[in-house]
Amino acid sequence: MSSSLLALLAFSPIFLAAILLVGLRWPAKRAMPLVFLFTVSIALYFWQMSLNRVLASTLQGLAITAGVLWIIFGAILLLNTLKHSGAIQSIRAGFITISPDRRVQAIIIAWLFGSFIEGASGFGTTAAIAAPLLV
Repeated sequence: MSSSLLALLAFSPIFLAAILLVGLRWPAKRAMPLVFLFTVSIALYFWQMSLNRVLASTLQGLAITAGVLWIIFGAILLLNTLKHSGAIQSIRAGFITISPDRRVQAIIIAWLFGSFIEGASGFGTTAAIAAPLLV
Protein backbone atom coordinates (compact mmCIF):
# COMPACT_ATOMS: atom_id res chain seq x y z
CA MET A 1 0.00 0.00 0.00
CA SER A 2 1.38 3.44 -0.85
CA SER A 3 2.55 5.75 1.90
CA SER A 4 0.22 8.53 0.75
CA LEU A 5 -2.79 6.23 1.15
CA LEU A 6 -1.58 5.18 4.61
CA ALA A 7 -1.15 8.84 5.54
CA LEU A 8 -4.69 9.56 4.36
CA LEU A 9 -5.99 6.62 6.39
CA ALA A 10 -4.09 7.87 9.45
CA PHE A 11 -5.72 11.29 9.10
CA SER A 12 -9.22 9.95 8.41
CA PRO A 13 -10.28 9.48 12.09
CA ILE A 14 -9.50 13.15 12.78
CA PHE A 15 -11.44 14.12 9.67
CA LEU A 16 -14.37 11.89 10.70
CA ALA A 17 -14.40 13.42 14.20
CA ALA A 18 -14.47 16.92 12.71
CA ILE A 19 -17.33 16.00 10.39
CA LEU A 20 -19.39 14.40 13.15
CA LEU A 21 -18.74 17.05 15.81
CA VAL A 22 -18.72 20.23 13.73
CA GLY A 23 -20.53 19.33 10.53
CA LEU A 24 -23.31 17.13 11.87
CA ARG A 25 -23.25 18.62 15.42
CA TRP A 26 -23.25 15.24 17.10
CA PRO A 27 -22.46 15.22 20.83
CA ALA A 28 -19.02 13.87 21.70
CA LYS A 29 -20.47 10.97 23.69
CA ARG A 30 -22.12 9.75 20.48
CA ALA A 31 -19.41 10.63 17.94
CA MET A 32 -16.26 9.52 19.76
CA PRO A 33 -17.17 5.82 20.18
CA LEU A 34 -17.87 5.67 16.45
CA VAL A 35 -14.54 7.37 15.67
CA PHE A 36 -12.80 4.96 18.06
CA LEU A 37 -14.26 1.92 16.30
CA PHE A 38 -13.33 3.41 12.94
CA THR A 39 -9.76 3.97 14.16
CA VAL A 40 -9.50 0.43 15.53
CA SER A 41 -10.73 -1.00 12.25
CA ILE A 42 -8.12 1.01 10.32
CA ALA A 43 -5.39 -0.12 12.72
CA LEU A 44 -6.38 -3.77 12.42
CA TYR A 45 -7.10 -4.06 8.72
CA PHE A 46 -4.97 -1.48 6.96
CA TRP A 47 -2.03 -0.98 9.32
CA GLN A 48 -1.93 -4.72 10.16
CA MET A 49 -1.61 -4.10 13.92
CA SER A 50 -2.18 -6.99 16.28
CA LEU A 51 -5.21 -6.95 18.54
CA ASN A 52 -2.94 -6.98 21.61
CA ARG A 53 -1.18 -3.83 20.44
CA VAL A 54 -4.51 -2.08 19.77
CA LEU A 55 -5.78 -3.05 23.23
CA ALA A 56 -2.53 -1.92 24.85
CA SER A 57 -2.72 1.42 23.05
CA THR A 58 -6.33 1.79 24.15
CA LEU A 59 -5.41 1.13 27.78
CA GLN A 60 -2.52 3.58 27.55
CA GLY A 61 -4.88 6.23 26.16
CA LEU A 62 -7.36 5.59 28.97
CA ALA A 63 -4.60 5.92 31.58
CA ILE A 64 -3.41 9.22 30.11
CA THR A 65 -7.00 10.46 29.91
CA ALA A 66 -7.62 9.55 33.55
CA GLY A 67 -4.61 11.62 34.57
CA VAL A 68 -5.77 14.63 32.58
CA LEU A 69 -9.32 14.35 33.94
CA TRP A 70 -7.94 14.15 37.48
CA ILE A 71 -6.05 17.42 36.93
CA ILE A 72 -9.12 19.12 35.44
CA PHE A 73 -11.27 17.88 38.33
CA GLY A 74 -8.83 19.37 40.83
CA ALA A 75 -8.76 22.71 39.01
CA ILE A 76 -12.55 22.94 38.87
CA LEU A 77 -12.84 21.90 42.51
CA LEU A 78 -10.36 24.61 43.55
CA LEU A 79 -12.18 27.23 41.46
CA ASN A 80 -15.59 26.35 42.94
CA THR A 81 -14.14 26.32 46.45
CA LEU A 82 -12.69 29.79 45.90
CA LYS A 83 -15.99 31.07 44.46
CA HIS A 84 -18.22 29.70 47.22
CA SER A 85 -15.92 30.83 50.02
CA GLY A 86 -15.73 34.36 48.61
CA ALA A 87 -11.98 34.13 48.10
CA ILE A 88 -12.23 35.15 44.43
CA GLN A 89 -13.78 38.48 45.46
CA SER A 90 -11.10 38.99 48.12
CA ILE A 91 -8.33 38.25 45.64
CA ARG A 92 -9.94 40.58 43.08
CA ALA A 93 -10.19 43.34 45.70
CA GLY A 94 -6.53 42.82 46.57
CA PHE A 95 -5.50 43.27 42.95
CA ILE A 96 -7.56 46.47 42.72
CA THR A 97 -5.69 47.93 45.71
CA ILE A 98 -2.35 47.17 44.03
CA SER A 99 -3.28 49.13 40.90
CA PRO A 100 -6.57 50.44 39.53
CA ASP A 101 -5.20 50.10 35.97
CA ARG A 102 -6.72 46.96 34.36
CA ARG A 103 -3.63 46.45 32.16
CA VAL A 104 -1.35 46.25 35.18
CA GLN A 105 -3.80 43.91 36.89
CA ALA A 106 -3.84 41.65 33.81
CA ILE A 107 -0.03 41.45 33.81
CA ILE A 108 0.08 40.71 37.55
CA ILE A 109 -2.62 38.04 37.29
CA ALA A 110 -1.25 36.42 34.15
CA TRP A 111 2.42 36.28 35.12
CA LEU A 112 2.86 36.62 38.86
CA PHE A 113 -0.34 35.15 40.27
CA GLY A 114 -0.50 32.60 37.46
CA SER A 115 3.02 31.41 38.25
CA PHE A 116 2.17 31.16 41.94
CA ILE A 117 -0.95 29.06 41.30
CA GLU A 118 0.93 26.88 38.81
CA GLY A 119 3.63 26.22 41.38
CA ALA A 120 1.13 25.58 44.16
CA SER A 121 -1.20 23.21 42.35
CA GLY A 122 0.30 22.46 38.95
CA PHE A 123 -0.85 21.55 35.49
CA GLY A 124 -3.77 23.60 34.04
CA THR A 125 -5.09 25.06 37.25
CA THR A 126 -3.78 28.51 36.35
CA ALA A 127 -6.24 28.86 33.48
CA ALA A 128 -9.16 27.82 35.67
CA ILE A 129 -8.32 30.26 38.47
CA ALA A 130 -6.79 33.26 36.67
CA ALA A 131 -9.41 33.50 33.89
CA PRO A 132 -12.33 34.46 36.20
CA LEU A 133 -10.15 37.13 37.79
CA LEU A 134 -9.43 38.69 34.40
CA VAL A 135 -13.14 38.96 33.56
